[in-house]
Amino acid sequence: MPSLQSLLVKLLSHFKCLKDVFSLNCFPEILDVMRGNARDVVFLHILNMATRKGHISDATSIQLLFEISQTLHDNLEFMNVKDDDRLVAHSITRLVHMVDYGAEMERHLAFLVDCRGAFGKLDELKEALVHSSNYLAIQALKCHKKHQICFFKSCITFSEVTIPSISAQGRQFDLYLETAEVASLGGLISHSDGLIDSAIGYLCTINILDAFRMPSDVEGLVSSIRKLCGFLVVVPGSFTLPATHVPNNLFTLISSQSCYEPKMRTKIFSAIILLLTTLSQKTFPYHANIQIPSNDTLYYGDSSYEQELVSLSKLVLENLVSAVQQEGSKAVRGIIALEACNCIASSFRASDELLSVCHMLIETAKSCLSPKDKYLISTIHFVTKQSTTSAGSTSL
Repeated sequence: MPSLQSLLVKLLSHFKCLKDVFSLNCFPEILDVMRGNARDVVFLHILNMATRKGHISDATSIQLLFEISQTLHDNLEFMNVKDDDRLVAHSITRLVHMVDYGAEMERHLAFLVDCRGAFGKLDELKEALVHSSNYLAIQALKCHKKHQICFFKSCITFSEVTIPSISAQGRQFDLYLETAEVASLGGLISHSDGLIDSAIGYLCTINILDAFRMPSDVEGLVSSIRKLCGFLVVVPGSFTLPATHVPNNLFTLISSQSCYEPKMRTKIFSAIILLLTTLSQKTFPYHANIQIPSNDTLYYGDSSYEQELVSLSKLVLENLVSAVQQEGSKAVRGIIALEACNCIASSFRASDELLSVCHMLIETAKSCLSPKDKYLISTIHFVTKQSTTSAGSTSL
């Protein structure tokens, strides 16, 4: 059997098209009699060959490759080494990316549903399924046909159901956020709100010290949370909840979790301040869907809305300054003091109270950094300029 495996692998290397291989006399029959690891090796070569170039749109080829992938997936526990597991997972995931049913989007979604049922062991694959489903949803929006809204909802629902089944630490948050953004583009505000709540709820369930072992992973999470703040600008509020319900929940979560280090809290609190001051503007800088009113329309002229923003801004500002002072590393404390200072100076209209906070942060930075530090010098110039020019949209 090993010699037959070697022969078939060499044979596959001489072909570029999968159809040419299976048109060979007796090739399918030979595959049928193969068993065990030898067959898995040949199947993996076929899968890699098929996904090497371009999209796969032929229905017969897709079905054949699906069955090959299912066999490889079912045999994962019998693989000799862990690297084989990863190789199989990557190859099947690549197949999902390469399949393209063109205008037959319902058929494509059905394929994704089949894949979710067949390849439940593979987190990498399930992530790809969510990305593919969201891509289909966007394609449906471009069709501008009334019946496509039902298909759009089906895609969002598929993603909503799939994300919780992904066990890989740290991946669910990004997928919830991505799907919420897609749902918002299609006007499914209730779905978007639910996905945002799920994203924040997910943060409550994980300990980032365990879930994110590498510094780059932690930085990626902070970046995603800041991205969420940017997205919340276009998410309309609900009159049944406080206008600051979501940013307040996010702030409360980050403040209460000791695993968020001062540097992380500083970046996230700065993002929340930028969000709150943007929400205070009479006209927002961007909108996701012109048919869905944003808060600049919903709460126009509402003094209680403005007071909510100011009240939460004060609380976040206090905690931002406190987080800077809690940083143990002198060099890091100097940098995040300048980041916080720039955030405050660019977000609010100048006042004696805020300028006092900025000057305090600059003094903190001076005690930690060289007087020739370019970031320090530019921040001092910026704050000095802001003290003579009223800027921003909110005053405290």
